[in-house]
Amino acid sequence: MTSGNHLLSLINDVLDMSRIESGRMNLDEKPCCLPDILHGLRNMLQADIHAKRLDLYMDAVDIMHEEIYCDKLRLNQVLLNLLGNAVKYTGAGGMISMRITEKPASADECAVYEFTIRDTGFGMSNDFVAHIFEPFEREKNSTISGIQGTGLGMAITKILWT
Repeated sequence: MTSGNHLLSLINDVLDMSRIESGRMNLDEKPCCLPDILHGLRNMLQADIHAKRLDLYMDAVDIMHEEIYCDKLRLNQVLLNLLGNAVKYTGAGGMISMRITEKPASADECAVYEFTIRDTGFGMSNDFVAHIFEPFEREKNSTISGIQGTGLGMAITKILWT
């Protein structure tokens, strides 16, 4: 099952990059509930978090608008890429936190949210930081050689987030 899920993830990442590069990625914005999205993220990550004995903290600050209008699938994809990396690169017994803060918006019908993700993982080299959003880039060192991934998650995240 794990191998099948990994293969499905690889295929989906490659297909997403293909859609993005061809200009065929469209956002499907609909009303959503932010707490439901966060609860779903926790549920999706729970097995991996439990297996590595990690602590996951999610906290919301000054959230005035819980009902939002967004592409739930793509928001989940971005947050799962970020949180998934935190889970992958944080050692057993570590800690991951995500804080969501609502910031002042320039228009009445808009809300601005800041998502901050922190972990106790081993981090990345300063040299690699400049390449983190490039497709198929992964830091090459002995610490991550056994960690699965394509190097597409952060490239997709950057495109979807900007």
